[in-house]
Amino acid sequence: MSADSRFDADILIVGAGIIGLAIGVELHRRGRRVVVLDPDGPARGASYGNAGYLSPASVYPPASYVGLAGLPRLLLDRNGPLVVRPGHLPRFLPWALRMLAANRPGPQQAGVAAVTTLNLHSVRDYAPLLQAAAAQDLIDKRGSLAVCGSPQMLETYRRKALAQQALGFDCQVVDADEARALEPALGGEIAGGVFYADAARCADPGQLGERFAAFIAREGGQLVRSKATSLRPVGAQDWIVHTPQREWRARRVVVAAGRWSDALMVPLGYKVPLESERGYHLMLPTPGVALNRPVVIADAFFTATPMLSGMRLAGTAEFAAADAPPDARRSWMLYDLARRHLPGLNADQARTWMGVRPALPDARPALGKASRHDGLYYCFGNHYQGLTQAATCARMMGHLLFDEPAPIALEPFDLKRFE
Repeated sequence: MSADSRFDADILIVGAGIIGLAIGVELHRRGRRVVVLDPDGPARGASYGNAGYLSPASVYPPASYVGLAGLPRLLLDRNGPLVVRPGHLPRFLPWALRMLAANRPGPQQAGVAAVTTLNLHSVRDYAPLLQAAAAQDLIDKRGSLAVCGSPQMLETYRRKALAQQALGFDCQVVDADEARALEPALGGEIAGGVFYADAARCADPGQLGERFAAFIAREGGQLVRSKATSLRPVGAQDWIVHTPQREWRARRVVVAAGRWSDALMVPLGYKVPLESERGYHLMLPTPGVALNRPVVIADAFFTATPMLSGMRLAGTAEFAAADAPPDARRSWMLYDLARRHLPGLNADQARTWMGVRPALPDARPALGKASRHDGLYYCFGNHYQGLTQAATCARMMGHLLFDEPAPIALEPFDLKRFE
């Protein structure tokens, strides 16, 4: 709570996904109290259902693994890993054109360089947040394994691994026998893979968010189940945050509302080309097979992760309206694909899930200080990298809010790039 009785908060964070919660923990570590608004509570959206995979080396946009020529076929294959619902095409096409432009060699290279600066120490940056929230047991550092069934996909990953090594990431190409030595449960045809030594696993993303939220509450912060419907500047740099129940007055506001961030930023004059990338998972409480770390099935574009409550198959996605009904078949599709590499996989009492990721066309987040308004900050658009990037984004937001020079260049993440 702000010491000035005119204010409900010095810093108000809109959004209690892993990004907003990590920012809240970082600010409380620095001695500031925050108010966090979210209609669903801590880590109940896309943060709850992600693959539990911290993947620092994933600095290339997903389209780069199939090439621009293969992308239209991929998007239109109803049984593929990434699809567009037909009714969503008119909205999706302008965004897709921007995505294609961002994947040209020059822009893609610039984007990879920017995301590398954000990802390079992303696992290390979690350490102080985990210690503060007593959550060290939820993240381990056994690396990850990408398994390639075809020689063609292995060659794609081999080339990427060489580039990732040059950027500073610890990854090594392995043959089929080495892959099976790392993960004895693997079966089926394997051409080889890549072992990412600097990757990590979160054993329960939802619980991680809950522990971050509990730390904020213990330190005197507030977590309020309410939806921010609009922002209004008052005076030089004060803000009114409107919710259905009441108005909140704050000196500074951080918009970290994931897919719904554009609804707050666009009315203030900012261009925010967010798209709804809906991710699916299938949770297997008694999988019948054991993995040691996240395993990416590269040819099928999904990840199998061992978790406290079983095994999670995650990664299939679709572009559709955020509020469109989920298609549970996309979750079950993961089971059929996983059985090819994990013989004996058991789906008894399996649970399906869908969440909406916030995707920007150049595959890098929006992170910065608003250019037209004092006291307004933002961090969203991390799409499938939210868990990976949360701690580093929180550290960068701390520098911004305390008017400190950031250790990396933040211009590539500024919303001004879309003007």
